[in-house]
Amino acid sequence: MRYVLLLYLSVLLWSCGDDNAYDTDFDAGEDFTDSNIRVLSIDTMTVEMSTMKFDSLITSDATRILVGQYTDTVFGKTTASSYFELLPSSYSISNDAVFDSISLFLGYDNYYYNDTLQTSSIHVKRLTSKVKPPQGNSFYNTQSIAHESQDLGVISFTPRPLGGKDSVEIRLDESFGEDLFERIQNKNISTNDQLREYFKGVVLQPGEDDNGAVLGFSTTSGNTYLRLYYSTRETEEATVKYTDFTITTGNSPATFFNGIVSEDSNTLFSNLTSHKTLLSSSDTGNRTFIQSGRGLATRINFPSVRSLYDIQGTGTVLSAVLKIKPANTYYDKNLSLRDTLNIYVVDQNNDITEQLTTSESTALQAILNRENQEFNDVYFEVPLGTYLERLLTATREDRSSIILIPNEYSSSIDRMVLNGENNEDYKATLEVIYAVYDENQE
Repeated sequence: MRYVLLLYLSVLLWSCGDDNAYDTDFDAGEDFTDSNIRVLSIDTMTVEMSTMKFDSLITSDATRILVGQYTDTVFGKTTASSYFELLPSSYSISNDAVFDSISLFLGYDNYYYNDTLQTSSIHVKRLTSKVKPPQGNSFYNTQSIAHESQDLGVISFTPRPLGGKDSVEIRLDESFGEDLFERIQNKNISTNDQLREYFKGVVLQPGEDDNGAVLGFSTTSGNTYLRLYYSTRETEEATVKYTDFTITTGNSPATFFNGIVSEDSNTLFSNLTSHKTLLSSSDTGNRTFIQSGRGLATRINFPSVRSLYDIQGTGTVLSAVLKIKPANTYYDKNLSLRDTLNIYVVDQNNDITEQLTTSESTALQAILNRENQEFNDVYFEVPLGTYLERLLTATREDRSSIILIPNEYSSSIDRMVLNGENNEDYKATLEVIYAVYDENQE
């Protein structure tokens, strides 16, 4: 093991500071401060990286509607569809009202992934089964609901999620709209349960041949709604009115979710059929992978952490930072990188047990260092001081690992390729600052 003796402990403690990348819970006790101290910088500890895939993700708690499709050479085809019911605030239409039209409005929420210069399609199809989970209270990304084959409405457009129009309007079938209007007007539908029997909801799907962007739309009632237009003649001039039907999130059982599927038979991930299966970076060109919505995550463990005990004397981890570089040729302005990644702990079965936090219970995050971005030299700094100290001082063998995933993991489809621990371009490296002291010093 190679290590370098640092000259001044005061310089080290200043560098640790409050920076997220150098998080530590170290507290210098009397034995430490009264001892001869050696401070070592170690960057040769073994790192093992792999890719895992969760069997499914709960997407009924997603923060947005996702719809769209794109294909890339690594992850294959990714398709996002959204399922939800729509309910009005009231069932009241005057007897003299006349049906006009019906449209679905989808308000952008500023999220998109991949190429928005390509034409996107949204097909609105009527569900034939109610939006109700087959088991429990939640829906998962791998689930779907039966629907009619013909479109209730469709639109092809060039999306502008960050400018131009703030929403997309999809005109729906007028015969459906008129029938819905008459049933409400004639009091044949006057409750939510009666509406669900007639109109169970919709699914939004991309076109089969779409290859552009996955778009995010708001679920809030002021931005996304089904609007039933009609007019009345309260005066000589006709007055246009409408009834809005909106999405309800947070229901239990859920009445909204996103379905996210990937065609991966010809990709590296075809054998990841269980979340207990690992795809070693050594088998994938010394790279690991992350994809939100689909459930791919980078898993990392540190099998040689206890080799620190081989250093003579009593010691403690002052800080530890894992540096991981995104593979240069696998991101661009369309397939962009997140600035942060969340850090979770998984057990030997790859079940999440906790999210790593500071001593103040603030979530620790891997931070993307972009200081030399103009030279394609960007890398994540993953703060692991507290975690490694826990591994080192555990009373029995700790078989846990960490995983890296983006924020909004179930509400997006961001993907990422990371260099592994033996990558020739830039290998992942764990840098540990370790202090050793002699408790027997008089």
